[in-house]
Amino acid sequence: MELQGCVLCQASSFTQQPQDQVVIAGQPVTLLCAIPEYNGIVLWIKDGLALGVGRDLSSYPRYLVVGDHLSGEHHLKILRADLQDDAVYECQAIQAAIRSRPARLTVLVPPDDPVIMGGPIISLRAGDPLNLTCHADNAKPAASIIWMRKGEVVNGATYSKVRQGMLGM
Repeated sequence: MELQGCVLCQASSFTQQPQDQVVIAGQPVTLLCAIPEYNGIVLWIKDGLALGVGRDLSSYPRYLVVGDHLSGEHHLKILRADLQDDAVYECQAIQAAIRSRPARLTVLVPPDDPVIMGGPIISLRAGDPLNLTCHADNAKPAASIIWMRKGEVVNGATYSKVRQGMLGM
């Protein structure tokens, strides 16, 4: 690969690097990458695989490279984060042979509304024991459930997590 058009490639360094971030699914997020005085090819890497070359991320319609290219800004903007975006990202300046620190993007998914099995009305005879089961699905991380009765926390309730599909990661 010829190093044409690269000014001070070997002296290039990052002034902004991506940082670990947490985002709620559906929200936008931007991972920063700035390399002033570098005008070579910049790649964004996700879990070890290149997303595209330079600003062309056409295979990823929710992803954009934003910022002032002439100032060396190559920020990765994800328009609507989802679970597929939960990964480790890295910005690389190819001709300068430098790479940013890896940054972990964690995507959180709010749980579905809690549901009491057999509810909302459960009939029984006075004095009969009753076990109630509640679940709140499709969350990352798994939802924590607290039982309450008449505004007070119920002591002695047991809690368990059940792994379901991709969201139980």
